[in-house]
Amino acid sequence: MWNRRLLKGAALVVGSLAIISARAQTIEGKFRGMYVCEKLPTTRDILLAPIDLVIKGDNVQFARPLFNLDGTRVVGTEMATGTVNSDGQLHLTSEWSFLGNTANGDYSGSLTKTGGTMTGKQTWTGPGGTTPFVRTCTVALVPAAATPQQR
Repeated sequence: MWNRRLLKGAALVVGSLAIISARAQTIEGKFRGMYVCEKLPTTRDILLAPIDLVIKGDNVQFARPLFNLDGTRVVGTEMATGTVNSDGQLHLTSEWSFLGNTANGDYSGSLTKTGGTMTGKQTWTGPGGTTPFVRTCTVALVPAAATPQQR
């Protein structure tokens, strides 16, 4: 009887540790998706752009194209960096400049192995310390398809 209780207790501890260990594993890999931001006063329309996100360990990065004011030409890349915790909670920041304006991005969200979302804001400041303009952005992500080199 004593051995049976001991075995049940040991099985319960081992099972609990396996569940905790599975939860604590970080998500790694490549994700793709769509990045959507509100219209700026100086742009023609809302922003729709593809986005690539990569997670390695607890580090996360994304890249998406920067467009000219009428959205007809790529003029650079927004690169954001940040962290992801064991629950898939992300936080990234970025900074870039275009035509004398500086933008700071701040994004947060959650991700699982099957995808996720982020929301955030861009704070735009013009030359000469003009009043900043803030616009909200949303990102939807899914796992990137594996290429032959990734397999």
